[in-house]
Amino acid sequence: MSRTNRMLIAFIATAWLAATPHGVRAQQNTLIGTWEIVEAQPAPWADESRHAALAAAGKRMLKQVITFAPREVISKNKSLACKRAEYETTSYETDAIFQGNLPEPNPGAVALRFGFKKGEVPGVDLRCTKGAYSYHFRDRDTAMTAFSNVIYTLKRQ
Repeated sequence: MSRTNRMLIAFIATAWLAATPHGVRAQQNTLIGTWEIVEAQPAPWADESRHAALAAAGKRMLKQVITFAPREVISKNKSLACKRAEYETTSYETDAIFQGNLPEPNPGAVALRFGFKKGEVPGVDLRCTKGAYSYHFRDRDTAMTAFSNVIYTLKRQ
């Protein structure tokens, strides 16, 4: 494909994204739907002395149901709910997931232990009035996110 054709395709794609209402783009992301927190564990970058408290905090979040709708996140747990949600699909190398916090010397190996495949990890970044969160997909029905030094595993319902 010629450079001109590639530039034309990039221009058309950019124009389409700019012209597409945000809600329509949000519906195309793979996070939309209902999920349940099924596992929680202290993040590997957290200080070892805090692991017991982090495990307890994570345990309290188990079985929480979260519905990601095009413009909001709905949950009975108010800390998970979010109005004016904005989504952006992402793709990060394994060493960059969890905001690049996986421990050295080999963050990619740590990602593999979490069940991610080598290479690019698909995901969705969520921005809302309470903050910004990244969800990384192990597979279509399993997502992981880190919040307050706990890594949560969510399963699609």
